Amino acid sequence: FFFFSSKMKVFVVLLALCVAALALDAAGEGSAGAPNQVVNPPNWHGTWTANNRYGGHMYACPKGNRLYGVYSDAGFFIGSMEGRRVEGTWYEGGRGDRNDWQGSFRIDISEDNQSFDGFYYRVTQDGYELRWHETRLGAPWPSNPTDEQCLVPGDEPLLGGFYNHPGQGNTPATYSLCKDEYDQIYGSFGSPDGFLEGWSVDSSTGFHGYRYDNNGQSGAYILRAISDSHVKGFYWRGRLARQNIATAVEENLTRTSYTASLDDCERVGPGFLRRLRGPTNSAGALTMSVAVVFVALFALLF
Repeated sequence: FFFFSSKMKVFVVLLALCVAALALDAAGEGSAGAPNQVVNPPNWHGTWTANNRYGGHMYACPKGNRLYGVYSDAGFFIGSMEGRRVEGTWYEGGRGDRNDWQGSFRIDISEDNQSFDGFYYRVTQDGYELRWHETRLGAPWPSNPTDEQCLVPGDEPLLGGFYNHPGQGNTPATYSLCKDEYDQIYGSFGSPDGFLEGWSVDSSTGFHGYRYDNNGQSGAYILRAISDSHVKGFYWRGRLARQNIATAVEENLTRTSYTASLDDCERVGPGFLRRLRGPTNSAGALTMSVAVVFVALFALLF
């Protein structure tokens, strides 16, 4: 009897251990039965708040391991996804010091995919962390915004000739956009005449800078070449500030050519010379021109 009881005790203990092991294994498998599976894989695709930027909303679209998006109709970003984290760079419309309008970011999505949290940095603020925490927006906002809404870039740069779509009853304006050796973009447009100036990013598929017209209006400006023939962006009236977000206007340009002459691009405004090289370098260029003339005259005389 004693021997039987001992065997029964061993059997009961072993049975209890097996049940416990099965329970732990089932808990680790998740709904799909794979070990250590994350029940909610990261899903960045959607519409988000933009409270920590300039208000409004943000669209985000994953493409492979890249994440593209636009926030507050004021800036666009490019990030690399790894696990639940995205790290990348952002660009906004602005003038003056380029580094005031670009920087890096690092954000992590929550386990339920309903919010993200992290930080962004401006280059001129030397590593100072600015909180970036947003939540997912539901209907009527799209849960799967299109590549166009996210300003996902196409293959062609936004350089060349274009015309805009001003609305019914208005005459389309022509745009000519050029890039110089300093990777900066300048362009002229009509109806009314004006010019834009700023910086090229992401193989010249993106632009961030400022826009001016002869009616005295100016403001922050971003553009993105989203296909071979279509450039889309946003134009603010004035600087980027939360109180100005209602002035943001969508811009759509259709390509007419892949190249534009420097004369067409510099038709309005100061052009590349004054903007990029400034008085000192302009004076240097003038000195060199005088020197070339002097050498030519010397060769003719002697």
